[in-house]
Amino acid sequence: MINSINSILNKFLNVRVLLLGDIMLDKYVYGDIDRISPEAPIPVLHHIEEKNMLGGAGNVFRNLISLSGKNHVLISVTGKDDYHIQIKNLLEDTGKYHLFIDEERDTTLKMRLIAQKQQTIRYDKETIKPLNSNLYNKIFDVYIDELKSCDIVVLSDYGKGFFSNDFIKSIIKAAKEAGKKVIIDPKNRDYSCYSGADYIKPNKKELSESSGENLKTTEDIIKAAKNICKKYSIDNIIVTLGENGMIHVPAEGDHLHSKLDHSPEVFDLSGAGDTALSVLALSLASGINISQSMYTANAASQIVIGKSGTATATPEEILHFFHRQNIEESPENLFNKIVTLPNAKKIIQVWRNEGDTICFTNGCFDLLHYGHISSFLQAKKHADRLIAAVNSDSSVRKNKGPSRPIQDEKTRASLLAVLQCIDLVIIFDDETAMPLVEELHPDVIAKEGYSIENWAEARYVQSYGGEVVFLKREEGYSTSSLAVKLNMLKAAANAQ
Repeated sequence: MINSINSILNKFLNVRVLLLGDIMLDKYVYGDIDRISPEAPIPVLHHIEEKNMLGGAGNVFRNLISLSGKNHVLISVTGKDDYHIQIKNLLEDTGKYHLFIDEERDTTLKMRLIAQKQQTIRYDKETIKPLNSNLYNKIFDVYIDELKSCDIVVLSDYGKGFFSNDFIKSIIKAAKEAGKKVIIDPKNRDYSCYSGADYIKPNKKELSESSGENLKTTEDIIKAAKNICKKYSIDNIIVTLGENGMIHVPAEGDHLHSKLDHSPEVFDLSGAGDTALSVLALSLASGINISQSMYTANAASQIVIGKSGTATATPEEILHFFHRQNIEESPENLFNKIVTLPNAKKIIQVWRNEGDTICFTNGCFDLLHYGHISSFLQAKKHADRLIAAVNSDSSVRKNKGPSRPIQDEKTRASLLAVLQCIDLVIIFDDETAMPLVEELHPDVIAKEGYSIENWAEARYVQSYGGEVVFLKREEGYSTSSLAVKLNMLKAAANAQ
């Protein structure tokens, strides 16, 4: 699973998304409430800080950039006001964008007042009306120009007036003529304007409003989605169901329900749909099948609802999510701990973002014995996470001669992976672990039987302020002594 997810995430890097939609400013005002106003029976929020974030299509843009870099294009509209300036400042150093100004409208603002981690009130300022025809023509000209170099078109419709029905139809028609897929997050209840789209992504409530039916069961959802596909010539509908995942309903063929097996602790639901839309767009443009696309989108959504505000997910967080989930759901299959160096770097970065410290140790670990176990337990006391690097078979032969190793690298790595105290296992080919240490930059390096003068890796860790730990050797335990005993037993057996 880890390797397949990593392959998916790597494919995202080659995709260029053309995103159109309603952009808005999400403003979060944080403070404390410790008294009631003397003017009215309402709480008083004492201001501590505030943060501005891109919302609406802007949050989809943020997610695309977080997932795959600055290769994408955003087209949107704001008013001519201070909020336009704040949005433009947030867009600096992102991807390419075209931010048109409509002097007859307010920039959409969503301001949330938060105290003790709870949202107390939301204040909205917005203009909900179509753009004038001249502005639509200017936007469409830019759209046609950008369409040539993009792989997929994404419409983030928040119902604020950026999209008129005719404008949406023109966008879809031009994309089809250019051979580009179109995926839409819809707010319009009249889905006739989405005719010809490859994918639309309503939630259950939006699908219910569009179909005019009370959708109670999965069968109700599938039936309503099928009818809409047929009625409006829409190829696929992906219905998001919150903690129950997503259902893909194609115009032709069977539906597919994708759901992760456990629900996370929910901190903030805002923006999860934007994250799902971003992952689906990148996946579908990469040629990834719909099952893997939805599964990855579900994971990314679960990551962001565990954060505060309109958040984004990173490839490292997604990779770590699947790594952790595989181990938690399959405790008998801890071989998921065995990873390549590139994947290890991504997982370690997530651990560091969570405040964890990293300890590194390495060795051949041939014929695992009590001395090894003792060393691992000692090392784990010095950090939150323990990485064990294992010499490959060819590396062991270079260091110890042609008779070693006794057990192959897969067996040796697997035996370490089942140990609870070890968090990741890496197999390496080099004669020393220095290349790994240089790449991973552990906070702690631990080993037994070495002095600092003969331990180049430890000197390197010391050079950037890391900790060096000399592990206590358990006397009477060594692979060499075990090998001697095995040879004696073999000789005795042959003599009989």
